[in-house]
Amino acid sequence: MEIVQDNKSYERACKLIKKQKIVYLDTEFLRDKTYWPLLCILQIKTARKTFIFDFLKKENFDLLKLKEIFENKDILKVIHSCKQDLEVIFLNFNSIIFPIFDTQIAYSLVGGEENIGYTSLVKKITKKKLSKRHQVSDWSQRPLSSKQLQYAVNDVRYLSKIYKILSNELSIKKKKKKFSEEIKKLDSIKDIYKIENAWKKIRINKRKSVDLNLLKTFAKWREKKAQSLNLPRNWIVSDKILIKAAKKIKTSELKENSKNKKLNSYLKDFIFLLEAKKFV
Repeated sequence: MEIVQDNKSYERACKLIKKQKIVYLDTEFLRDKTYWPLLCILQIKTARKTFIFDFLKKENFDLLKLKEIFENKDILKVIHSCKQDLEVIFLNFNSIIFPIFDTQIAYSLVGGEENIGYTSLVKKITKKKLSKRHQVSDWSQRPLSSKQLQYAVNDVRYLSKIYKILSNELSIKKKKKKFSEEIKKLDSIKDIYKIENAWKKIRINKRKSVDLNLLKTFAKWREKKAQSLNLPRNWIVSDKILIKAAKKIKTSELKENSKNKKLNSYLKDFIFLLEAKKFV
């Protein structure tokens, strides 16, 4: 394992990685109190070595070199549950990683279990039991502890074996075409920060009861505020309030007096939204 913090080690690592046909990748970032994810470290494992790029030192790096690796069609990038990794890399490199082998997607097709976590998948395939203790640790602290570094290394250590087994299973069960279709959908990551798409992140149980145009307007406003203030979107206004404020009002309800409980509830939440906007 090599920690990459300066330009010299960065150049050496990128030169070696660029020669690979397959690499195994993961990221550690923070986003519990911000809108924009802070990339702290990037782990890339080759056949013989694991590099941990310290992205709090990214001013020392020529990011174009990693961007070229991410977009190199001759290097397969194996990642587990890659959506959030793709999101944070897109933010830092303006790049969509390709080609990708997502082990979570692969296992959902051959194992019949969706959204399996990395530690669970490692245990199923390798019989190794990994600790989750440092999953939510402070990855921005420096120096990183030896246990954090071990956790980071383990996050890519078993991907090569998992990849080989799942890739073979996809062929045996004739699921490669379906797998490719699912991987192609990941290209939508490039639209993740567009404010006009913000409403799509909101789960609506009874869609027919919501005025979608109103919801889109509210969600767009909230997303813009969250981005500009760098705060989690639900810290601005919660999904629950947005949905309530965008509820359709039936004509019969509008004719009733102001004591109507449903109408009062709607107006109360709508006023809250306007006040939130004024406050921000």
